[in-house]
Amino acid sequence: MMEREMFKRWIHNIFTTQDEEIDCGQLFEALSQFVDMEVSGKEAARLLPHVRQHLEQCPECAELYQALLEIVRLEAEDRLPEVDELMEAILGRD
Repeated sequence: MMEREMFKRWIHNIFTTQDEEIDCGQLFEALSQFVDMEVSGKEAARLLPHVRQHLEQCPECAELYQALLEIVRLEAEDRLPEVDELMEAILGRD
C-alpha cells in the first residue's frame, strides 16, 4: 500500500512540475511571509504560487509549514502558551 502511495505522489510531482520552482532553502526564506498572509486572510497561494507548489510536493516543508501556521494562529488568538508551559509540556518537568 505504501508503495502505491509513493508512486501516486511521484506521478503527481512529475505532472505538477513547473519551469520555475523553489528549493527548501528558498521556501524557508518565504515561509513566514506566506503564513502571515494566510493568517491575515490574504490569498497567499495566489500571491506566492511557488511556495504553495513546493509545499504540495515536499512533505518535510509541509510539516514545517503546518507547525508554523499553528503557532502563528495561536499567537494571533492570544492563546500561545508561555515559554515555561511549553518547556514543561515538551520536557515533562516542573
